Amino acid sequence: MFMQVREFFLERGLLEVETPLLDRYTVTDPNIESFEVMIGDEKYYLQTSPEYAMKRLIASGSPDIYQICKSFRKSEKGPLHNPEFTMLEWYRKTFSLQEIMQEAANLICLLVTRLDQPSYISYEQACMQVMDLSLSELTHEKLKSIASEHGLQIQQSFSKDQLLDFVFTRCVTKTFDKNSLTIVYQYPSSQAVLAKITQDNPQTAERFEIFCGELELANGYVELTDHKEQLDRFQTDLDIRKQRKLPEIDVDYRLIVAQQHGLPDCAGVAVGLDRVLMLIINSSDIKDSISFSF
Repeated sequence: MFMQVREFFLERGLLEVETPLLDRYTVTDPNIESFEVMIGDEKYYLQTSPEYAMKRLIASGSPDIYQICKSFRKSEKGPLHNPEFTMLEWYRKTFSLQEIMQEAANLICLLVTRLDQPSYISYEQACMQVMDLSLSELTHEKLKSIASEHGLQIQQSFSKDQLLDFVFTRCVTKTFDKNSLTIVYQYPSSQAVLAKITQDNPQTAERFEIFCGELELANGYVELTDHKEQLDRFQTDLDIRKQRKLPEIDVDYRLIVAQQHGLPDCAGVAVGLDRVLMLIINSSDIKDSISFSF
């Protein structure tokens, strides 16, 4: 599989890179928990993805790049999660949302040859098909009601975004075809992560995810390049972390400086290769695609 991935990007002229697995900084995302490593009196983190470092390379003048590496997320264990996993990530300058979605779908279909043609659907359309409600109608109370109707146990402390994500992953994705890729795009702007907001619709972001049935395989977006907006989002993350009593995280200002220096218009994708291998070997448990699982 790795050989196919490398041939795919070699044909397209991307440069393979390597970035540190251990760093002084980690992501501020309140939904991701990082492993801490003490070296003497200094705290380091195992990286949850190579995203920040790869964007710094792009900002410094690197051509289009890709990387196959290990990534680490502390709280992720189960049939679909392993705390240590193999990630493929790549960045394409000037690519539109449509172009990066298409390239990601082409790669996955190359690796998993049995899949039918992929289908594309917006996040709102997917919600409409299952719940017959637009995003604006999915209020906090309505989402609680939908969760209850589907027998889902929720925490009372869930925010609206946490509820929306919970309902989407447990109700909407269940309807996706198991024999083809479903590409969901234009996620709510409140779930933009590091994506640009859609220019003609500020309620959505230029973000997409790729599923095969309920199995999420990829997450990508047209990258946010505005350093001021990025810093605001980091601060929002820190505020949420504080509210949830999560460990304090320092902002990685190297990414902010890189954006300020000039991160060019680009789009990026992260693919969980262990999950792709699950599809290839027709397994429902990630431990079957990892030689020594956690």
